[in-house]
Amino acid sequence: MHHEFFKNDPRTGQHTAIGGPEISFEQREACRALNRGRTRGILEGGQRTPPGESVPFDVWAAALERGFAEWGVPLVSLERLGLRVEDGFFSPVENWLRPLPSGAEASPFLDVENGVVYKFFDVRNKGALGKKVNLAEVGNGGVEIQTRDANLRDTLEKLSVLHGAGAHATEIVGLEESGHYLIAKQPLAEPMVDFEADRLAALEAMKAVKFGFPGLRHFGAVVWILDRAWLVADLHERNIMRDAEGRPTVIDALTGTVPPSYIDKYRPLAEAVEDAQALREGGTVEGRKGFLDVEDGEL
Repeated sequence: MHHEFFKNDPRTGQHTAIGGPEISFEQREACRALNRGRTRGILEGGQRTPPGESVPFDVWAAALERGFAEWGVPLVSLERLGLRVEDGFFSPVENWLRPLPSGAEASPFLDVENGVVYKFFDVRNKGALGKKVNLAEVGNGGVEIQTRDANLRDTLEKLSVLHGAGAHATEIVGLEESGHYLIAKQPLAEPMVDFEADRLAALEAMKAVKFGFPGLRHFGAVVWILDRAWLVADLHERNIMRDAEGRPTVIDALTGTVPPSYIDKYRPLAEAVEDAQALREGGTVEGRKGFLDVEDGEL
């Protein structure tokens, strides 16, 4: 598991592959291994709830009492991280921690001394949090990308999928000691320069393939990772930044699985999946240029 690339996080006391704004290929791979193990442990601790179902919070609390350490899940002290939380609101108690604008899913804080961002996802609503996307057929044979509530499994998958596909490095740190918050971590990123150009470059770095066809109300992108196709959407201006080396990167997005029945039914989607798999496996795309052949639209 690339132990030589693990460090000790001075804030959490846990193994980490992200120690600052810069991250190497080897560190990304080490982070992928951490994400895989911690995801498995969190889901084991949640009693192996079936896909698509939330973890009942009483089950979650009972698992926490037994100790997630049994499944190798770090439990992190907010006090050690320099935070206090009251009535669901975070406030830093150390001057090295700075709050960042909150998104729809998480509360982020910048460690200004180490150049990393910690994100806190509230899982207390029966283990449900955030959003995911999926394809849905609508009237007159149309198809649209829809947003749905995500559960803990969906969010863990999203973090792993985006990291593994080549978006901004993201580490699943563990759970806050009470079990109320899932904690993730990213290197500090800088603002984008040109939204359209940077979004295109960021998605190309993920080996993503955009697809569009009559009846699809919005454009989407597909990546091939974890042996299956994933839909990537919600790529607005706040979700595109640049990494420490100035490369455009996707810092967040919404994801969802691509149903095989849609792949069978809609040829442009099938071609995008085929191309995304070829790109991920080191091949080339002949005759179809992915992003270059599709008029830009809302992702």
